[in-house]
Amino acid sequence: MDDRSAEAVDETLPPIAVVVADPDGDGERTVRGLLAQTVRPVSITLVTTDGPTPGDGPTARQARSPGGAGSSGAAAPPVRVVRCAHEDLGPACVDAVRSARAPYVAVLRGGDEALPHWLWHLSRAARDGGGNGAGPVGLVQCGTLRLREDGLVDGFALPSTSTRAWPSPADLLEGAYAVRRELLDSDGGTASWVAVPMLLVRRRTGAAGNPAVVLAPGARVAGRTRLVRHGYRPPAAGPRNGSVPRLVSVVVPVRNGARTLAAQLTALAQQTGAVAYEVLVVDNGSTDATREVAERARAGLPGLRIVDASDRAGESRARNRGIAAAHGDFIAFCDADDVADPGWLAAMAEAAKEADLVGGGLETSVLSPAHADEQPLPMDAQTDFLPFARGANSGAWKDVLTAMGGWDERYRGGGEDMDLSWRAQLCGYLVRYAGDARMHYRLRGDLRSLARQKWNYGRSGAQLYAAYRRAGFERRDGRVVVMNWCWLLLHVPDLARSPVLRRRWIRYGARLAGFLAGSARRGVRYL
Repeated sequence: MDDRSAEAVDETLPPIAVVVADPDGDGERTVRGLLAQTVRPVSITLVTTDGPTPGDGPTARQARSPGGAGSSGAAAPPVRVVRCAHEDLGPACVDAVRSARAPYVAVLRGGDEALPHWLWHLSRAARDGGGNGAGPVGLVQCGTLRLREDGLVDGFALPSTSTRAWPSPADLLEGAYAVRRELLDSDGGTASWVAVPMLLVRRRTGAAGNPAVVLAPGARVAGRTRLVRHGYRPPAAGPRNGSVPRLVSVVVPVRNGARTLAAQLTALAQQTGAVAYEVLVVDNGSTDATREVAERARAGLPGLRIVDASDRAGESRARNRGIAAAHGDFIAFCDADDVADPGWLAAMAEAAKEADLVGGGLETSVLSPAHADEQPLPMDAQTDFLPFARGANSGAWKDVLTAMGGWDERYRGGGEDMDLSWRAQLCGYLVRYAGDARMHYRLRGDLRSLARQKWNYGRSGAQLYAAYRRAGFERRDGRVVVMNWCWLLLHVPDLARSPVLRRRWIRYGARLAGFLAGSARRGVRYL
């Protein structure tokens, strides 16, 4: 929700100043993100210790110059640098918040990168999040997206949905937050504590320094005020700006796919519509003739490139390598054992005009006609938590994929597409279904590979629950769990009755077993 947000200029939103606890002189990256906010901070204060001056980089100098950088053309907020001894960093942050000339002050670590709509969401929650006689909003929290040094996702932290009367230090430490300035020195009273269930700040893992210094202002407010948590529902993401992709990069991850890859590459060579595109075959360590098949396809796809991703197995690894190598501003993903409909890319590009991430339809009647009952649900019929685009037919703008850290490589064998779509929506991006972007989908034929696939899906379900339960992803009702296991036991004779019934039992049984294994591994109860 960047410059598309009509609320970005809403004058009813309370102003917010920003204090950055920056002991290591890494504030230049943080200042860049603050200057790109759709709602400008009133001021930016970097609290630092001896060493490089964080406010002297080119971005900060531009901000201090007349008519400096910014998202709306208005004068950039002033950037002030406060120096102190290392042991005084926490109290200095409290003093910086106390002296800020704004009703609310947000606190970040040095090196944090705020997404462009961060302050808009904090300010809106501060305006709308209170109620029920709890007084004004005293604390607003949001989630942080953790990224590795290479920019890929390493996990995330969402604020607690617990009904505790006050947030724990761990809650403040993991997230990003804003406090009501006047409550720093209040004597008792009650205020609202609002958790925004979104990932609005990018945070690098393994950063030097003591991150606990960002706790000081929030801990002071929590210690002097009774904070009562209130729920908050973020507004829906708005559509993109309607621009057409300049170039679509089609990323095809493959590992030992020589038998099916040629059909997919032929289908990609026969795409209709005026869409400029390139095709990247990302080899994830094939030992068969996959590369030779891809080389032969150059006759129909002159711009085809083969990208090596043999260092680590996994579709997410291959897709991330494809993103890094792509020249296009929009990236479409498909699998090597499926076949794209002739109008697939044109439909994806059309949907991309209004969405940040797009999911297409999967159709099994051509490649797996014997298993019509296993047709995947279309995205607009999904009922679990948030809708998701399946990895076999999805696409996203490259800047969106980069901003949220790409595909999470910790998911193996399933769940990575749900994670990507859910993470995108929690970052404030719009995910949309394009049913006319059809992909002919191939189901697993032999029972061994089918069981392995469903087992992996079950394990990833527990992994997703462990990650997203704070965001509202709920496990199944206990009665449903009991009914599913009872059905499985009652239908054991199906294994000997017919191939169709045997396949159905294995699908369900392997998935339920995966739930058990994943729950044990993740330390959650997701049955």
